[in-house]
Amino acid sequence: MMSTLTVFYVKLVLVVVSSVVIWLGAKNDTFWQKIQQKRQENRAILIGILAFRLLPFVIIYVFLDQSPRGDVPFFWGKATQAYQWKLVYRDFISFHAPVFAYIITLPLFLWYSSKAIVLLMVLIEALIIWLTYLAYQRRSQPDALKSTLLYMLLSGPMIMVLLGGQEDIWMWGVAAWMMLSYLRSHNDGFGLGVRFSTGLIVIKATFVFWFFPLWFLLKKRWGFLLGMIAVGVPSLAVLYAVMQLDFLMPVQMGTTNLLTPNLFTISRPWLTYLFGSLPTLTVFSWAGMVITLSVSVLAVYRFRNLALEDTLPLAYLATYLAMSIFQPTSVGYYAFAYLLPLMMELVDWKKQRDVVVLLFLNLLLVVQPFIFTHINSPTYDDLTVFSQPLFILEYTLQVLNVACFGWYLWQVYRKNVSSPQLA
Repeated sequence: MMSTLTVFYVKLVLVVVSSVVIWLGAKNDTFWQKIQQKRQENRAILIGILAFRLLPFVIIYVFLDQSPRGDVPFFWGKATQAYQWKLVYRDFISFHAPVFAYIITLPLFLWYSSKAIVLLMVLIEALIIWLTYLAYQRRSQPDALKSTLLYMLLSGPMIMVLLGGQEDIWMWGVAAWMMLSYLRSHNDGFGLGVRFSTGLIVIKATFVFWFFPLWFLLKKRWGFLLGMIAVGVPSLAVLYAVMQLDFLMPVQMGTTNLLTPNLFTISRPWLTYLFGSLPTLTVFSWAGMVITLSVSVLAVYRFRNLALEDTLPLAYLATYLAMSIFQPTSVGYYAFAYLLPLMMELVDWKKQRDVVVLLFLNLLLVVQPFIFTHINSPTYDDLTVFSQPLFILEYTLQVLNVACFGWYLWQVYRKNVSSPQLA
């Protein structure tokens, strides 16, 4: 098995190569026009999935026989418990929604290996990429194909899913499913609410965050709420009947784990210096949640009379960008939850600035977690840590991460949406 340092060097090479290719791809409009003129869009996306997801999986886990890293060992632990028909929360720990542990168990019936979980993540991400492309194609977005393929070339998501086994993009998958449904029916009531609640029982508790800005964009709010209730109430009844209040485990855990980078971790040493001691992390987590929801609502409130097909992804982006900034339990890798819609909505490939900021954020998302772990995950309780160069470097990377999240949140707020006003 490769050492952690060797894997990091491989990641850096991948960042450099993918950045160069994306830079060239962003400039070469002729290439994308030829694909569209020949009506080869579907084939191009399939080739992209094969070349940049499935082939690397085969090389890493079959030919090189590497062991999965990142969150996969933790997923493997609960998947093996679920495989034995044990009950989530009651018999084993899980940060996720109740159904998640049983979904990641499904591939084990065909291949009893933690590598099967990574393959599942790759296949689900591929499905989400396809759903996203269909949604934006239906919206007649001119750069839909270009953004989709350049997303697959971006090293950050590639590393997150192939080496980290990350699942956060599942949240966007449900949002993309909702957007496709709305594009077909132009009904944002009961059916959309059912889909939203499905995300709540399948993925994780933080999926509920974007309900709040979304609420102001809906026209059939009470129908949507009824759809949520139709799925949510029976699910809660079953969970309570089987395990009492143990099903609240993800909520309890979500307010007690300090992660980086976010506004709390970069302000922590200065706040400690000024005030001597700070309230508990739980207090900051709840305060961060209130700020996250308030900021996300404010960011999209002016879009409330526009078509949901244009505003739904903005509500999603505003929520999870704000969460990345204000929630002290947010980690940089959560960007995997919104990088795909971010590239679709906020990156203008004709503007060099947009391409540079995207590639810079991608670099930060790869480098900062390694350095943070390499220096034993400092919490920056006081200013003395700044006497060491590596700590200064890692802290600076955290600040730059948060600055990038803030820049993209500002882009959501100031986005010019030209969809017609609905009656």
